[in-house]
Amino acid sequence: MYEIGAKELNAVKRVLNRGKFFRYGGTETIKFEKEWARLIGAKSAIAVTSGTAALITSLQAMGIGPGDSVLVPGYTFISTALAVIAVGAIPIYTEINETLTMCAIDMEKKMETHTACVIPVHMQGMPCNMAAIRKVVKARNIFILEDCCQALGGSYRGKRLGAIGDMGAYSFNQYKILSCGEGGACVTSNKMYAERAYMAQDGSCSVWPETGKMSEAFFCAGNFRLNEINAAILSEQVKRLDEILGVLRQTRSLFLKGIELPAGLRFVRNNDENGDCGVCLLIQAPDTAMAERAETIIGKYIPVHRPINSGRHVYSAWGVINSKVGGHHRDWDCFRHPKNKKIRTNYRNRMKQTDDFLKRTVLCKTPYGWTTQKIRKTIEQINDKLSKF
Repeated sequence: MYEIGAKELNAVKRVLNRGKFFRYGGTETIKFEKEWARLIGAKSAIAVTSGTAALITSLQAMGIGPGDSVLVPGYTFISTALAVIAVGAIPIYTEINETLTMCAIDMEKKMETHTACVIPVHMQGMPCNMAAIRKVVKARNIFILEDCCQALGGSYRGKRLGAIGDMGAYSFNQYKILSCGEGGACVTSNKMYAERAYMAQDGSCSVWPETGKMSEAFFCAGNFRLNEINAAILSEQVKRLDEILGVLRQTRSLFLKGIELPAGLRFVRNNDENGDCGVCLLIQAPDTAMAERAETIIGKYIPVHRPINSGRHVYSAWGVINSKVGGHHRDWDCFRHPKNKKIRTNYRNRMKQTDDFLKRTVLCKTPYGWTTQKIRKTIEQINDKLSKF
């Protein structure tokens, strides 16, 4: 979260004074859904309680379940894979490339007859190579669910992230570009998926007159409804998005142009510089030792880390998945479901390419709200130390 203040506070007061906190009978959730769909460039948006809920809702809407495998990158928050397990399908790990996003080459290698969906994750605000990913799935009957939880408002070749695949999922928790504490949304321009997603976010929607008529048959689901207070906060947060992205991108650009890297270090190319959210920049070294040295030096001035140490964002740390503990009850465990018996997992294998890039990359977080003078001063300090690298 980068900006929050009086406007969000007034929005909460508005809901409190109205006394309607529930989605049904309220106005804020519907208002936010329309605003988010318009901003992304999709026909429909469905507000939910979290990014994980958005992923689960989307997978349910597309009919993903037992007998299906879903490709997820080895570098993402664990929830990307957990959402697949939640619908009874099996996540299969794919390598990332130097951009720290899904490698389309390895993705194609991992495809099997049971592969039903791929989830490219726009990590740290960096767009995936959607052209390459779409090219691979074009000849196959495979869904694309964009995980945009860390890339709110980003774009690829002029199109907002989330509107490129069949569906897109977003998170609005404490650590995202926009926040309401905890919340999420999914988008689609497919009417059938939109109706199914609406049903998936609320299993009781069939008994509420506000739901209206549906073309699709109702089905049983859980409860991922967003409340009016969170929705009101998000409606104000959305208005801040482009300004926040503008500040992040400008600051990132200054660091990219200003930092003078010594021989051996280089900035990592981006799949779309104009569409990048600007939340970080990547520096890559030829080996781990040099990456560690760069991390130590630059880390004295701006927040940095090597992604391999992220823990919950690296496949090798997902013990509950890697141990195939898929559910609290055997009959709800995707790893023991008869339809998944022939799906071979790759959890015991090291993802050598992914490990290599995560070890040799220094991820530098873009400072927010710094003056140009402070940015230039910091760049001078970093360059002074790097000159003695």
